[in-house]
Amino acid sequence: RGAMAASTSRAFAAPTRIAPARTSTSRPRRRPASVSASASAISTAWTALERSVAGTDKGLTCTDAQRAEIEDAILRLEALNPTAVPSDSLALEGAWEVTYSNAPPPSNGSLGPFKGTAYQEINLADGTYANRLTVPPNDWLGATLRADWERVDDTLWLVTFRDVTVSVLGFDLFTKAFTDTTRVWEHSFVSETHRVVRAARTMEGLRREGARGRAAVAGDDDDCVFTMRRVGA
Repeated sequence: RGAMAASTSRAFAAPTRIAPARTSTSRPRRRPASVSASASAISTAWTALERSVAGTDKGLTCTDAQRAEIEDAILRLEALNPTAVPSDSLALEGAWEVTYSNAPPPSNGSLGPFKGTAYQEINLADGTYANRLTVPPNDWLGATLRADWERVDDTLWLVTFRDVTVSVLGFDLFTKAFTDTTRVWEHSFVSETHRVVRAARTMEGLRREGARGRAAVAGDDDDCVFTMRRVGA
């Protein structure tokens, strides 16, 4: 049990805070390109994304070619973003299931050798969110990362990690607190039922074009993408 706690703690370790830069690099800011996009077009784009993700275990078993194809499908969906001010949308409230990510563990739905389902729960009133990972059968292994967020502009949040708790069979195994650890989130697609979030340690990492379509590396600028669908509480 002690070895497991040490190993899991390393998996959740996050780097010291790096303040978001106020200048961007080569990649321009995404803005709602089609606030009048039809529901049919959005549905078609989401279906195409789901098709490209199928068979990859939500991104855990992707080849380079598959990641590139998925990235193209995400870009097409982002171009149809129907929400003018996604970072301030009431549609963000509630629980979301991660359907694909290129993030490192545990945000990609894995914890050590164990694979599970990652969820995100947003509380707009409190300015908080929780990332939860549950591992079958019966959610015997779980992890919860708690964080605060503050709105930066029409698309961006600055997220500050608070702590992470790993549990086994419903009992908390250990909690790790973070100090000055932040991420920049870009809400690039927000609807009542689906979301796309791009996250990085810095604004430079968020805008870096060359990192698209590959597996993010822990300790790098991260440059992660998450696709999500709304689920019940």
